Amino acid sequence: MKEDKNKKLGISLLVPLAIGTMIASGIFNSPIDLIETANPLAVIISWVIGVTGVIMIGIVFYMLSNKRPELKGGIYSYAKTGYGDFVGFNSAWGYWTSSLLGNMAFIFLIFKTINSLIGDNYFMPPIYSFIFGSILLWFYYFLIKRGIKEAGKLNLVITIAKIIPLILVIVLGMLVFSTDIFNVPNWQTILASNGKEVTLGKQISDSMGSILWCFVGVEGLVVLSDRAKSQNAVAKSTIIALIVTAMLYMLISVISMGVLPANELLSAQTPLALVLSKTALGDAGGMIVKLGILISLLGALLCWNLITTEILYLPAKQDNLMPKWFKKVNDKNVPVNALLFSMVASQLILLGMLSPALQKGYYIVTHIATTNILIPYLLSSMFALKTFKNEKNCIKEKAVCILACIYSTYVIYAAGVAYLALAFIMYATGIGFYIKAKKEKQQSIESKEKMAMIVMVIIAIIMIIAIAMGKVSV
Repeated sequence: MKEDKNKKLGISLLVPLAIGTMIASGIFNSPIDLIETANPLAVIISWVIGVTGVIMIGIVFYMLSNKRPELKGGIYSYAKTGYGDFVGFNSAWGYWTSSLLGNMAFIFLIFKTINSLIGDNYFMPPIYSFIFGSILLWFYYFLIKRGIKEAGKLNLVITIAKIIPLILVIVLGMLVFSTDIFNVPNWQTILASNGKEVTLGKQISDSMGSILWCFVGVEGLVVLSDRAKSQNAVAKSTIIALIVTAMLYMLISVISMGVLPANELLSAQTPLALVLSKTALGDAGGMIVKLGILISLLGALLCWNLITTEILYLPAKQDNLMPKWFKKVNDKNVPVNALLFSMVASQLILLGMLSPALQKGYYIVTHIATTNILIPYLLSSMFALKTFKNEKNCIKEKAVCILACIYSTYVIYAAGVAYLALAFIMYATGIGFYIKAKKEKQQSIESKEKMAMIVMVIIAIIMIIAIAMGKVSV
């Protein structure tokens, strides 16, 4: 079913959609995540490296959108075109699992914020979190079924609403910023938050996962490009959104670490609320930020549910790399089976909210999601390098691609072997879907694909055993 041009997304909806996918849980929780692993001055260095790397990745998607506009599946299309069906499928599956985990991280933080709104010492019973989280998921299911553009319009309102408290934190936080708090002693060797001895290099590498998590979503418009009015609109919107979010992120981190001492920031339940409570707004400021967090997370959850649906639908629609069941759309051109599958998978993961221990797993979930998505980022960067390899007068393009490859590889290394192990396990779970799609196409699986599957399963089994025996810990 062909979608009407006037029902597709233009720049006015694409930019807030891209900002909405990036400005989510990361920005509101990043001061805690970063101060736990690095001192303020080290965080600045980390942001410079992280923002530079993400900009390189963003430019890669910009260049590919212009150079290969026919590849409307984004991340999965680039991997498939460059390296074959199985790699393309795994890029889509890895991206989908990352998005799914990201949605769970949003829900975890939603209820953490609700707890803080009710009272600092209040903890919602797990069964309540599970019930309310389930209601929220299925509300989005029925909302998205009504149409992609309608969901995009709602996201525009949400994006505007959630940027307001961030601007308040920046503007009012500057007035109470203290260089004495920000400039901690022995910042290159001793963590101010807990007194541990940590080298500067270790501080930077440990910050990379949290920083990249803040920007996960930079590729979201490329995934949704089939819903856009043009590839040019996708490319422009991606760069605009990236610049806006990068500026907001860096300012938020720096100001938070100059308003609250490291140990106080680390113990904060909602750090930006505590920052704003120190300003002229007082407790009212804290309440504004908490409400902003909820609005932000609700908006991000909407954006990412759109993406998780699309990343299952596009490979099935365009290349039959996913089972044909995912192709089905309703009269609003919404892939209802892909949407339903994502929601059911989310519901199963949401069972984890019944465990009080797993409610503390925000950091772990976000880092698994980040590692899962880094592999598709790396494949896209490698494909871009391959695309421009034989082009003349493309020195700048090649340099961007090389830097994006280096950055993606570095963050995978910085995340650590435990998260890479979990990524292998999650990638291996998709093999059955690929085999089914191949059978539906009446195509045999190539010998090199069989070998790759065997290697993936062996590594996954080894990693499961290693985790079970405590040889690898998260």
